[in-house]
Amino acid sequence: MRTFLELREFCSTRPDCKMVSAQEFIDLMMSHAEFERADEPEANLLGLIDRVTGGRVFVRAEEIDVLRGSFLHLN
Repeated sequence: MRTFLELREFCSTRPDCKMVSAQEFIDLMMSHAEFERADEPEANLLGLIDRVTGGRVFVRAEEIDVLRGSFLHLN
C-alpha cells in the first residue's frame, strides 16, 4: 500500500497529469471546456479530466481550503 505522499507524487508526475494552482483549478471548473471531476481522495487531490484529450489536472485540496477560508473572512 502506498503512503499519502507516494500517491500524491504518483498522481502529480504522470505524463498525462498537471498540478495547477487553486485559482487555475477554479478557472478550469468555470470554463466551457469539457472537464469532469476526477479526484484522487487517497492523495487528497481534487482533479479534473478533459473529456476530449484525457489529460488531468490536480490541485491540492488544502489549497482550495485556504482559498475558501480567505473568501469567508472578507467581511
